[in-house]
Amino acid sequence: MKTLISWLLMMSITYAVTAQTTAYVNVTLVEPDLVTTIFGKDKQSLLADNLKISPLEEKAFEEAFLDYETEKGPWLAERIALLKMYNEEFTSLDNAKLNTLTKQMINNDLEFGRLQMRYFRKMNKLLGATRAAKFFQLDSYIEQSTRVYIQKQLPFIKALESDKQGPVKILTSR
Repeated sequence: MKTLISWLLMMSITYAVTAQTTAYVNVTLVEPDLVTTIFGKDKQSLLADNLKISPLEEKAFEEAFLDYETEKGPWLAERIALLKMYNEEFTSLDNAKLNTLTKQMINNDLEFGRLQMRYFRKMNKLLGATRAAKFFQLDSYIEQSTRVYIQKQLPFIKALESDKQGPVKILTSR
């Protein structure tokens, strides 16, 4: 688990540093990132496949996307650091530390929501409402998928997963 968290932290820092030095989103990382591990494609390919960016929009979109991903870097690094702290100190966390850690995670989520709102306005102007909505639906889906992937590695979640009785049947109205 420590290896996974360390790898994620290294990848986010590598991405943030690389993203700041390149003019385009085509950032090649030394190892496949977590998005590629989960989806089999990098985030840029997933977006390109679903948003149908025209050649006229491409440069402006790449700049906006790169800015968004660059601004997301510190948020992601903080989230990973909080998860790493939780994982490493899991057995010795007292109520005060858990309270502080939980508040930090919630504040981290709020900061991310504000970042998304700022960039939704930019993407809306650039792509129109439909494709901006698709962009953030896909971005949120990717973000949630990576969270689930990471959280399944945490001791508490691992214990929950091992106690699972099987698939949950969703009841529907008849």
